[in-house]
Order: sequence, then C-alpha cells, then structure tokens
Amino acid sequence: MELKHKAIMLSSIGFGVGIVIGVMITAFSATMEYADGNLWLCSKELINAVGNPLVAFIIQAFASGIHGAICFGGTVVYDVDEWGLLKCTVIHYIGAIGGYFILAFSMRWFSPKDMDTVIVMFICMTVAYFIIWLINYISCKKQLKELNRELDELKASNKQEV
Repeated sequence: MELKHKAIMLSSIGFGVGIVIGVMITAFSATMEYADGNLWLCSKELINAVGNPLVAFIIQAFASGIHGAICFGGTVVYDVDEWGLLKCTVIHYIGAIGGYFILAFSMRWFSPKDMDTVIVMFICMTVAYFIIWLINYISCKKQLKELNRELDELKASNKQEV
C-alpha cells in the first residue's frame, strides 16, 4: 500500500479512536477533579471560554480526533525504509507528545503556567508512549521471528526436493 494511502487510512481510524479515548479520559478526569456529582465531558474552563457546553464538547471531541489522527497516521514514519528505528521513534514521539500538549493547552485541561502538572503529564505521556512502543516492538519482533522460521522451513523443504 502506498505510504500516502496508508497514512490516510490510519489517520481516519485514529480520528475515531482519538474521539473515544479523549472523551473517556476527559470525562473521568474532569468528573473526578470537580467532584460535584455531575458528569463533565470537558473542562469548565473550556465551557466558560466557549460559552456553550455542547459546543465545547464538540470542539474537544474534534480536537481529540485530530490528535488520534496524528498519532495513528504518524506511524507511517516507521515505513520509511531509509530511516532507522531510533529516528522514526523520535519523530513519531515528538509529533505525538507535541500534539498532546497543543491539545491539552488549547482545551484548557491544564495551563502551561502550571509546571507541576505539565511535568507530571509529560512523564505520564512518555511512560504511556514507551509502553505502547514496547508492545508494538515485541509484537513485530515475534512476527519477524515467525516469518524467518517459516522461510527456513521453506528453504529446507526446497533443498530436500532437489
């Protein structure tokens, strides 16, 4: 599949996944933060800035979808044959983390002035990124090992036929 088409397909999937994850995380964190017995689907600060809870929710859901599209679509960097694993990982990490902080600041999940929260969220996002990366790495390594095993079996069977 051509890189551009793969990026579009993955970004489309990521958009939907981003919306779902963004709504779930925000509903949990905002509801826990405000602890007033209401279910909050976006921050009070965003609602106040926009002036309408439904519009604020739609904006936040769309922004979360954009971040999901960046994260999923950005994985095509791993398909650039000329780049090594480290370069691909660093580029994708910068895009994912940078996109998250742009989203978090613009959706008023926290303020760039609140450095304690910024540092905690940076650490949390980095750990989450590393765990997801490690799972993907182990999965790809396992698939590669299986392919090599099958290739060795095929070579062995071809030698026996000759």
